Amino acid sequence: MLAHAGRGATLHVTTDGHPAQLVDLCSMTENTILGLNDPWVKLKQISYLLSERPHYVTIRMGSDLYYRVANRVLRCFDPAGRGEYVVNLRECTGSGAVEAALHAAWKAAAVQPGRRKLASFKGGFHGSNLGGILASEHQAHRGSGRVLVDRADNVEFLPVPRADDDGRLTEETLATLAALDRDGDQYFAVILEPIPWRNAVHVVPTEFLRRLREICTRKSICLIFDELQNGFGYTGTISYSEICGVRPDIAVMGKGLTSGHGALAIVVAARALKEFAAPFGFKSNSGSMLSLVAVDAVLDRLLGMDPAEAPTLPAWLPPRLADELRTGLLESVYPRAVGMIDEMLARLRQRFPELAGPEKGLGLMRGLVMLGPDRRPSELRAADAARMCLANGVHVRQADTAIFIKPCMVISQSEIDQAYGALTRTFEQIERADR
Repeated sequence: MLAHAGRGATLHVTTDGHPAQLVDLCSMTENTILGLNDPWVKLKQISYLLSERPHYVTIRMGSDLYYRVANRVLRCFDPAGRGEYVVNLRECTGSGAVEAALHAAWKAAAVQPGRRKLASFKGGFHGSNLGGILASEHQAHRGSGRVLVDRADNVEFLPVPRADDDGRLTEETLATLAALDRDGDQYFAVILEPIPWRNAVHVVPTEFLRRLREICTRKSICLIFDELQNGFGYTGTISYSEICGVRPDIAVMGKGLTSGHGALAIVVAARALKEFAAPFGFKSNSGSMLSLVAVDAVLDRLLGMDPAEAPTLPAWLPPRLADELRTGLLESVYPRAVGMIDEMLARLRQRFPELAGPEKGLGLMRGLVMLGPDRRPSELRAADAARMCLANGVHVRQADTAIFIKPCMVISQSEIDQAYGALTRTFEQIERADR
């Protein structure tokens, strides 16, 4: 399959020499909140390229774009402007940003040598570099090869936080909180994904996050949110802290920052955790201005432009795009996109009750649990569905026992209809194979 063009959630491909269309329900593999070829992001990048402004600024120099983008991101964490957070814009990848966050927490705890444990969670994934792998229980190398270090003896993998159907935390989850409370003086950090998608797109209960925040504050443990997947629009906000009301000490974001128009990741940290130990956080190859231009444009699209800048929009812009830039897509488009996904998943569950199980996730990060012949959640069935979907014209991914659906926000109803048709064909093929 060869991809050669695209717009929004639609990719134009050639497969076996024949032209076809593919609807990508995983945002071009999870990093394009605005889909392919967003006109405003590309327009701002082209404008920058045609100017005489530098395309690259060394780490020893500043740029107005650094401060503009940093301040816009920081306002999402500190809307009152109290100056409680700082931001690092030097990382190229989410894996690098995770490792930088861990080292910032490690350095801050250096005055207490007894704090050497890191708490992570089963099913989590925090990157493909060595630091990210060691902090991840979901490690691809387990059983299929080796990395430089098989494990770190100071990383504790805790059970996945869960709540019962009535919303109360499970006994196992309460025991996890009790253990952290009891042994908290041994930990320098806790890292978790608010929505660990590889764990069937499970949403960590808000009550757990609130209690964890209280323990981390009282025990002086750094709380790290790995928001590489859910950040920048997929749950309706820039940061998950705006939804759950729990503010982490460090948040890590990437992928959706530039909506696929450049490589960049960021670390947002409380001021007490702002110090890095060299060489972490001092990349010399991450000063691409075009990535920062893209982040600035994505923020325009998601949140709306600064009202003082809106009058400068050129008159030749399409009226719909101009209106979206004034209000922001999170307000005007996000609810509609979520509603279309809700309807599509409900139709699939109604039509295939013996194959399509519970819905998981939140907002535009969704999972549909796949049931095996025994009507139990099945990893094998989810893997088969993801593989067959691609041949039928829609891209989803396997997430443990679920298929992972994470569309761009600007997906259209016609693209949803096309995706539904492809999913229906896939499920019908699976049902026929069972007979």
